[in-house]
Amino acid sequence: RRGRVAAPPRGAAWIFRGRVAAAPRPRRGDSVETGAHLRYASVSDETGGVSCQRSKRTRSVARRDFHHRMILSERSAEILALDIRGFVFFGAAAALLARLKREAGVDDEDEAPSPVSWVVLDCSDCAGVDATAVRACFVPFQQLLLQKRAKLLFCGLRPHVRESLERHGADLNRACFKTADAALEAAEDALLKRATAGQPTQRPPDSFDELRPLENAARPLEEILGEYLEDEKRDLAAAAGDLGKYFSRHSISQGDALFAHGDEAKTIYVVHAGTVDLKQAGKRIARVKRGGVLGELCFLLRHRQSLDAAAATHVDLWSLTRDSYDAMRRDQPVLHGLIQTALLKSMALQVSEGLSIGNWG
Repeated sequence: RRGRVAAPPRGAAWIFRGRVAAAPRPRRGDSVETGAHLRYASVSDETGGVSCQRSKRTRSVARRDFHHRMILSERSAEILALDIRGFVFFGAAAALLARLKREAGVDDEDEAPSPVSWVVLDCSDCAGVDATAVRACFVPFQQLLLQKRAKLLFCGLRPHVRESLERHGADLNRACFKTADAALEAAEDALLKRATAGQPTQRPPDSFDELRPLENAARPLEEILGEYLEDEKRDLAAAAGDLGKYFSRHSISQGDALFAHGDEAKTIYVVHAGTVDLKQAGKRIARVKRGGVLGELCFLLRHRQSLDAAAATHVDLWSLTRDSYDAMRRDQPVLHGLIQTALLKSMALQVSEGLSIGNWG
């Protein structure tokens, strides 16, 4: 009957499009309207009551410098994000394993490496998983990925789902994250480490050490801006000595605000070291790391700030005020044109990345 889903009696079964699947047992605290049963009953029946689909989000909200953003754009296929929904029981394990292998492009009989390096399983809508399903699906899939020099990351696990995975053989050491965004950011950091590491210090591809956050090394302003100006680097180098006349450098402590929604947009910021969170109505929609630019959109459009910005860590940054920007345009038109080009490229990347993370940042 529409509108309400009644919890089935013990031993009953859910019926999905003509198929019958054993119903999960109610857990203490589950709500019939909002708990595990409603989530289980509402998913599409692709593998016996379980849905496995590619996630609409393929990038984290982390905003990095131009070089790292281009690497992630060019190598985005190396990170695969999948959504698991429903209750994974033994009858669906074989079909789900086959689906996971197909999505990841791996096969037991093929010795070739996996085309993906990280598979993120978002289990936020996974109501439960039984012991047989863990041993027959998730453990062999994780082991197969390791053989193919790839890694399986879990996120959004409910406590009882995590307990079942750990109890029956899944390795969640440095492979379990609270949110999909955290898992994607860890995978991106690992990809960047692998892409930029020198041969003498490069870690083995099957080491989880590369999932640790990137080192927070500071970089010169000229170098950061120069990455946006590949064809104009010589022009920037010639004018780099004047950057200090217009950009000022300062630090803020963790928790300090840079600007709030509704403030006048009168400054552009470039992160030298640390991390700044951008939030909309209390929800984080971007995490600006070293080399990232923020505040430029509303600044150039002369709009009021549409987001809140606060330091997630201690932050060193450069700032360009409107007075300095106008003075640069008047006194150093070549340098002003270069800065404007860099800002426009940064905004263009934001649009591209916004399509991958489900918002426009």
